Amino acid sequence: MPHLDDIFQDFLKEVKPIKFKEPLAETLGAFKEEGTVLEYTFTGVIKLAGHACPTTAGAYLACQKALEKLYPDEIPVRGEVLVTVYGEPDEGVYGVMTQVISFLTGAAPETGFKGLAHKFKRKGLLKFNPEKIDSQAMCFEFRRADNDQAVLVKFYPQQIPFSGEKATRLGKLLQAVIWEAAREAEKKEFQELWMEKVKVMLLARKEIDSWLKIEAQE
Repeated sequence: MPHLDDIFQDFLKEVKPIKFKEPLAETLGAFKEEGTVLEYTFTGVIKLAGHACPTTAGAYLACQKALEKLYPDEIPVRGEVLVTVYGEPDEGVYGVMTQVISFLTGAAPETGFKGLAHKFKRKGLLKFNPEKIDSQAMCFEFRRADNDQAVLVKFYPQQIPFSGEKATRLGKLLQAVIWEAAREAEKKEFQELWMEKVKVMLLARKEIDSWLKIEAQE
């Protein structure tokens, strides 16, 4: 039986991981050694969400880029990042993106871990705000709990470079696949087109500054 990670498309395993310190797990003895650094990968996100798509890729990149700005010379600390989602939980794909961001950062809504005495609280570190900062973007604020530094991530999915012809073809194939009307060759074509867009985002990062913008916050 192949190792679990060997079942994924090769390019998915090439995506740069996000590293974290995890003091809660260390305190409770999960690691063999102190100072252990965890690597969260995009294939881990696939296991969480059950799929790879532009939405999960966007959430992964949003988190990664935000943390690179907030921790330029440090390894981020999981559970010490506050996240504000500028949208409703059931609005569009905010819910899916929020699950990915929560998985990566440890920031949780009211259902999260309450902490041990005054430490390691995850509950309430992730909050939703219906305010619309940019009508064209999905917006997320990431804020460090230790020094209050913050960045705002603006994700413009409609700006991801993917030709109109391919998008139209992908839409038609998706309907055929969903309704089990696609031939084997069409299923394969659909999967290749679907993964092509994900690859453009995660590896090529083509024109990323036009569809994923990071702004410093007060």
